[in-house]
Amino acid sequence: MAGGITVSAELSSLPGVLAYITDALRALGLSPKAVQEMELAVDEAVTNIVLHGYDGTEGWVRLSCERAGEGAVVVIEDAAPPFDPTAAPSPELEGDADERPIGGLGVHFIRTMTDEMIYEYRDGINVLKLLKSV
Repeated sequence: MAGGITVSAELSSLPGVLAYITDALRALGLSPKAVQEMELAVDEAVTNIVLHGYDGTEGWVRLSCERAGEGAVVVIEDAAPPFDPTAAPSPELEGDADERPIGGLGVHFIRTMTDEMIYEYRDGINVLKLLKSV
């Protein structure tokens, strides 16, 4: 699905983003489980961009989806300050939940739901690629 969609960096844009991703991944033949996992990963990634990347300022998020081998890749682009989620440390998962530091689970969650996560900062744009097999 070349072209993709561009939305305002607002949480109210999420339903449209997720509808686009669901339709695109189904059209590419991904299994229902793979589609659901990618929906969750994209939801988390876009939420992080809106809440932490733009931090309440105006902005945009562009998404596209295309075939990648036997699976698909979702490309998420934004113009928020650079942030490389692939370099984020893995969270401390040992011990009681109330003793662990708050935050840090979103990137871990995205890693868990996808097969590969690739990041680059190109010409002032964050480019995050989430890959998923069939």
